[in-house]
Amino acid sequence: MASQPAATDAASACPIDAFDAFIERFGREIAFQELTTADPLVVERYDTTAEPEPRRVVEDVALANVVWPVMPRLDLIGGIGRTYDIAPIADGRVEVQVRTSDTSDQQRYVFGRSPCWQLQRVVDESI
Repeated sequence: MASQPAATDAASACPIDAFDAFIERFGREIAFQELTTADPLVVERYDTTAEPEPRRVVEDVALANVVWPVMPRLDLIGGIGRTYDIAPIADGRVEVQVRTSDTSDQQRYVFGRSPCWQLQRVVDESI
């Protein structure tokens, strides 16, 4: 039987190691999102009011200014016509892509370890 970390080791141990379990809890619990989101969070989006055409804006958003929930619950998005994919990307990070078919409504959530899983970047590609 594997030993469990003592409560005093909680700061040094990651609450969830497997990404599948982490992302399920991340989507379900806003309090967990708040604990496992980078500060600052890198947010990329299009400024649709820019002239002569929309332009990409990258901001470092302080955790205190993040709007919660930062990511929708993956187990509920199918009921509202959205889909998602989870894929590993370079350097050990994982990307969750949420989108609505046949529209520009698409967001990417990039998670990495620091040392535990955390949301590090949100890319909103909607125009």
